[in-house]
Amino acid sequence: MNFKKVFVAEDTDSNNFGIVAKLGTLNIKEVNQAQYCDDALLKIKKAIFDKNPYQLLISDLSYDNTYRKNKITTGETLISEVKKIQPSIKVIVFSVIDKQTTIQSLFTHQQIDGYVCKGTNGLKELERAIEALNNSQKYTCPIATASLQQKNLLQLNTYEQQLLQLLANGYKQSEISIHFKKHSITPNSVRSIESCLSKLKDDFNASTPAQLVHLVTSLGLI
Repeated sequence: MNFKKVFVAEDTDSNNFGIVAKLGTLNIKEVNQAQYCDDALLKIKKAIFDKNPYQLLISDLSYDNTYRKNKITTGETLISEVKKIQPSIKVIVFSVIDKQTTIQSLFTHQQIDGYVCKGTNGLKELERAIEALNNSQKYTCPIATASLQQKNLLQLNTYEQQLLQLLANGYKQSEISIHFKKHSITPNSVRSIESCLSKLKDDFNASTPAQLVHLVTSLGLI
C-alpha cells in the first residue's frame, strides 16, 4: 500500500511544516492538517462522508488547548474517536513522549501502526515508519524500541525495587545497608548492595546511580 492521502494532527506550526515538507518528498498526493483535535476529527469525518477517506493519520499526543475550548484535548482520544468511525485507517504517533507504558498502551489498546519520537532524527524516522507501513509492517523508532525492550526484558524484583527506591529517596549505600539489616532484608551488606547496583547499571546501560534511578523512574519500574 502506498499512501496517497494523509492527515496530520499537530498543534505546532514548525512541526506541521516539517512533516508536510517531508511527506511532499514521498510522492503523497494529498496532505491536510489541523492544529486542534476537534478540527481533525471533523475533517476526517467529512472525508469519509465524501467517500474519499484518509489512509493515514499522523498525530501528536499533546495539544495546547489554552486559547480554545475543545471537546477532544489529547492525541490518544483523537485516535480512539477516529478508529471508531474508520477502523482501517493507519496511525503513526509522532510525539516527544517516550514513556514505555504510553507506547505499549497505544499499540495494545488503540491498535496504532507506528510510533516515532520527535527529535534530531524525527522526520527521517517518520519517513522510515511510512515506508514500513507501506510494506504492511509496524514501526517503532530506535528510542521507542529501546523503551519497550527495557521494560519487557528488565523486570525488577522486590529487593531491587526496595534498593532503588531508597536510593531515589537520598539514602547512601551504607544507610541502605543499615535499613535492610533493621528490617531483616537480605542480602544487606554494603558489598552486596554495591554488587546489585553495579549489575543494574549494566542492565540499564547507566553510568551512575543517579542515572540508574532516573531511568527506572522514567520507565515506571519504581
